[in-house]
Amino acid sequence: MNNQNSPVPNELPDKKTLAKNVLYNFLGYGSPLLFAIVLIPPLIKELGDERFGILSIAWMVLGYFSLLDFGIGRSLTKIISEKIALKFSDQVPGLFWTSIFFMFLVSSFAAVVILFLVPFLVESFFNISENVKEETLYSFYALAISIPVIATTAALRGVLEAYQKFFAINIVRIFFGVFTFLGPILVLLIVNSLFWIIVIMIFVRLIVWVTYFYLCLTVNNSIKNNRMISYKVFKPVLKFSIWISISNIVGPIISYSDRIIIGGAISAAAITYYSTPYEVVTKLLLIPGALVGVLFPVFSASFATVPEKAKELFAKGVKYIFLIIFPVVFLIVTFAYDGLNIWLGETFATNSTSVMQFLSIGILMNSLSLIPNVFFQGTGKPHVTTLLNLIELPFYVVGMWLMILNFGIKGAAFFYMVAAAFDAIIMFFLAYKVFRLKFISVFTMIFLTVCVFLLFIMITVQGIVLKLILSLVILISFVYCIWKYFLTEDERIFFVSKIRSLEPS
Repeated sequence: MNNQNSPVPNELPDKKTLAKNVLYNFLGYGSPLLFAIVLIPPLIKELGDERFGILSIAWMVLGYFSLLDFGIGRSLTKIISEKIALKFSDQVPGLFWTSIFFMFLVSSFAAVVILFLVPFLVESFFNISENVKEETLYSFYALAISIPVIATTAALRGVLEAYQKFFAINIVRIFFGVFTFLGPILVLLIVNSLFWIIVIMIFVRLIVWVTYFYLCLTVNNSIKNNRMISYKVFKPVLKFSIWISISNIVGPIISYSDRIIIGGAISAAAITYYSTPYEVVTKLLLIPGALVGVLFPVFSASFATVPEKAKELFAKGVKYIFLIIFPVVFLIVTFAYDGLNIWLGETFATNSTSVMQFLSIGILMNSLSLIPNVFFQGTGKPHVTTLLNLIELPFYVVGMWLMILNFGIKGAAFFYMVAAAFDAIIMFFLAYKVFRLKFISVFTMIFLTVCVFLLFIMITVQGIVLKLILSLVILISFVYCIWKYFLTEDERIFFVSKIRSLEPS
């Protein structure tokens, strides 16, 4: 057992470990998408539009049930990371067992409430035809019963993230993601039943839970040997998780308000022209998402022991995200019409090009703001970003509604972009005011401004040949500037070594 009177910090993960963990996260989130692309068409064909729609609701519901961890999963990652860094690992068992016990009680209560609501949802809320109502009813009952398993899974994953077990987490994540789409296909080979598809999906979730639970017992032997419930050690988890939970409620409202308003104010067809480019460009968030998922426990551990290290990682995280995301966004903005025309046809390209361009720029801003957002959470100040989101929420919804009424889906995409830029500016300003993070120079500000200005210039460029020439010139110039002015000598050496390692011997 560690000595509580000797808070000597543990060694933080090195650059190689951080890079590997980011790669694991990216593969864990991204790999299931390949199976989705291949398997969704046969699922739609076999189930039909209505039953596949119900299955989509089930996928969404399973995702939202994970929010019933009330932010405790992320709280555990933060607090256990700090305990490990300070060599207070003997406090981890109390945190683990108390959190699991509390979440099981609360999520079980939520499950009972939802069980009573299921008949209303099936009979009145969702517009479901009579021939599938009974099947849907039993499917939703099964989903409600699964809530405690889904909610407590988030806590188990939070513990593993604190111990930097990203390889194991993402092996399980890939397994779950693949079977989310492969499982229904396998069921359909035996029986054409939506209910049994849901049961298999829940069974896979149970396998994930058991695997995470076993891994938690192996990362710290005292968890297995010291089963204890302690409100004293749980109190900081609860205090931190309240703000995360509020953020989890506000976030989805902001995320889905644009499409809900479009559907009500314009038409369902308009949602299609908006949501299709939206679904494409938001996948870019997988890249910064993979990075911040790894940085969160590192921010927590390093800020508790070596605050300057946390600030250094903050600046590098912002730099790497911009370095990776900007060229991709630049190409999307430049070739949005051409890509949509090839993929979905001229009508779609005409209606959705501006939407895709504005949304892409907004995603760039959102990607950058993820770093201060996670930094605030990792350093124990989640209330800062949550309060900001609460203040932004009414302005965002009203602004989005007015823009859609006056300018349609293009107005929605434009407002999304402006709101994302405003949010990013405020987040970085708050990071500077709260932590005195001086991560940007005048030269860097000018460079960023020029890059964003070029995005708007490319929106106006017509003709594929001119687009290709300008893209080549601008991207080569971008790479040159990054290499010469923004990468350190160590980073240049690292990248050169990686490039040389790819050369045939």
